[in-house]
Amino acid sequence: MADNNNKALTKKQLETLKNKLLEEKQGMVFSDKESANELSLALPDGGDDVEQSITDYNNSHQLRFRNREVFYAKKIDKALKKFEVNEYGLCNDCGCWIKFERLMARPTAEQCIVCKEEAERDESNSFIGRQSKSLGKVVDLTGMMA
Repeated sequence: MADNNNKALTKKQLETLKNKLLEEKQGMVFSDKESANELSLALPDGGDDVEQSITDYNNSHQLRFRNREVFYAKKIDKALKKFEVNEYGLCNDCGCWIKFERLMARPTAEQCIVCKEEAERDESNSFIGRQSKSLGKVVDLTGMMA
């Protein structure tokens, strides 16, 4: 568990962090693109196999970056909602305040550094309990062992 010596964030710190979250959301590249169809993933007309491969590769990366950004936008929205209920900056695990420096580095953090390090140790030591870092889903490996 984390120590309870962490102090609550000041109004100025909260304002700084909220502005940081809003700036990050505003600066997103794909935020105005609703669907993959709007990303102009067109294939070249009459291109050869090399051009087709390059286009496929580029389209794959563009979709990957878009999906990561959509995932991060959801985390930003979740953090902004915590401001509304005065819960921003509280660790989800131990309930202690997350240090300002950590939130400046990762404004969507939901755990204090102590709880996050403990969770990462537990995850790295557990094969069955691992989660997909990008999708947040539990990986079920019990069916594979049958």
